[in-house]
Amino acid sequence: MGRIIETYRRVPEGWAFALAAIVSWGLAAIAGIAGGVAGMYLYDRGMSKGDDLAVLTSGLLAVGTLAFVVLFTWLRKLHHAISSRTPLFAWLFCLAGTLVTTVLSWPDHYPGDLDHYIGFIFSGWIAIVLFGLVGLVLSRRLFVHEPD
Repeated sequence: MGRIIETYRRVPEGWAFALAAIVSWGLAAIAGIAGGVAGMYLYDRGMSKGDDLAVLTSGLLAVGTLAFVVLFTWLRKLHHAISSRTPLFAWLFCLAGTLVTTVLSWPDHYPGDLDHYIGFIFSGWIAIVLFGLVGLVLSRRLFVHEPD
């Protein structure tokens, strides 16, 4: 593992940033899918009530946000010393992606049943923000060591 880390540290800054973002996104997507499936099962115990896509999307984005913030911060820390802005940037990046997803899917998926799905949308956003905050706090405590 040490040889991989040393090779990663020799990668130029721009490439290291892109590599950290791509690897973090890929692993966060896997964790998000697992979190979304777990959320669907916890929501209705495997019996489809018709709201599985909404629950899956919220779980995927919430768990994916947590995983992305922690992984991106950790990978950037492996390359060089980071500031407390790195996990904040990762969290805001995830929130921007979630906002784009919400805005783009709004007219297509909720035209007639907006009253039914508005609870899923709000609870999903609350979960995404809370999971992101947990990732932000965890990343700052574990990986950011700014001088006092």
